[in-house]
This record gives sequence, C-alpha cells and structure tokens, in this order.
Amino acid sequence: AVQPLAYARGLAKAALAAGAVLHTDTPVAGLSRRGTTWTVRTGRGPSLTTERVVLCTNGYSGDLWPRLRQTIIAANSFQVATVPLSDNLRRTVLPEGQVSSDTRKLLLYFRLDHTGRLLLGGRGPFREPRGAADWAHLERIVPKLFPQLAGIDFDHRWCGRVAVTRDYLPHLHAPEPGLLIDIGCQGRGVGLQTRMGQAIARFVARDDADALPVAPSPITPLPLHGLHRLYAAAVVAWYRLQDGGL
Repeated sequence: AVQPLAYARGLAKAALAAGAVLHTDTPVAGLSRRGTTWTVRTGRGPSLTTERVVLCTNGYSGDLWPRLRQTIIAANSFQVATVPLSDNLRRTVLPEGQVSSDTRKLLLYFRLDHTGRLLLGGRGPFREPRGAADWAHLERIVPKLFPQLAGIDFDHRWCGRVAVTRDYLPHLHAPEPGLLIDIGCQGRGVGLQTRMGQAIARFVARDDADALPVAPSPITPLPLHGLHRLYAAAVVAWYRLQDGGL
C-alpha cells in the first residue's frame, strides 16, 4: 500500500529537484492583479509577482478569494492509530496490505501503516476537538470490525478538515486570467489530487486548457451557507441513525 506521507515527501523532493522553491508556514494574506501580473502578499510581509497563481486551500479556504469558502462544507475528518500490532494480530488484520473503506452512510476508512498500526478514520464533530472523548466513537468501532483487537490501546488521535462540495465532485474555478482554483477533494485527496496536480502543472506550463480533467465552473456559494453547520450536523445525525447508531 502507498504511504501518503512518504509519497508526499517523494513529490516534494521531485519538485525541488526540478527547480521549485517551497515555502512552508507562509500564509498568503492577499492577491491582486494589475494587467497580466499577480502580486501575492504573504502574512510574513514579503510579496512576490507572477503571471499565474494556483489556489488549492480546500478545507482550509478562508476569505482570500471572495465567496470561495461558501462553496464547500469544511467537515472534520477524525483518525485514530492503535499501538503496533503483534505479528500474530498483524497476520489477521488486512494481511495483504489492503486500503479499505466501507459502505456506511458515514464512511469509515482503514489500513495498516508501515509500523503495523491500524489506522481508522471517519466523521467527527464540526468544532475543533476538546479531548480524547471526541475520538471515542472511532475507538469503539475498531473491535466491531476486528474482534481480535478488543481492548487494544491507541497511541495517536488527530483530525483535519476536508472540503465537500454540493455535487461531491472536485471543482476548478478560473475567476480571473492567470488564476486557477482547485477545491473539493471530498476526503479522497491523496489519489485524486496527485493526478489533478499533474494536470494543473501541464495547464500552467503549456497554457493547455485541454489538460484539465474538469472544466472550470463559476464560483457558486451553497444556499444558506451560514447555516451549513446546523444542517450538516442534522444530516450526520440522520446518517448515524441509519448506520445503526455507530
């Protein structure tokens, strides 16, 4: 199975080898265009100019571009990791290294990592977590999926935001010349956005619109977006009931 972190590091090394410069912990505070040139102002003070900008903020979209964050529901995806499984247990849990998900309304996804830990993820509350209890619903599911793991300890808990669009498809937007926006990974960004990134790179390098797998569409906010946490929470509660309360 592909390990996402190792794969991301490999992509970063390839980008650096090709001459790219990566700046982490450098949020963009403003975008402005004059003629054919964009000015990108960073939160640390310095600015840079470029002919093309690609905006890929997904579940962490703010107000950098008008109305963009209103086009998605930024749901939290919660994950847990067990302690490394013993050799005996590892042979009985996804022994072929399968990366799996189920068919519940509130989808669960799970796999073994390179240390032999079982990783399992699913939906969580929309607010930021307040303590280990916010992951308890996932920890209860592990022995339901794999009874031999009853009583196992958990070493790690974390969460992050995923961007869900109205039609559950990724969206590309090109609201101004030289600006391309990619948003809406639906929690499946590792495979989906790796391929999308390759297409965007061809588009930027060659100015080839045919390279894009999705035609750019207008930025269209979700109806009543200000209430999205309320109606999304209601949908989650209904789906959880349909899933048998798990």
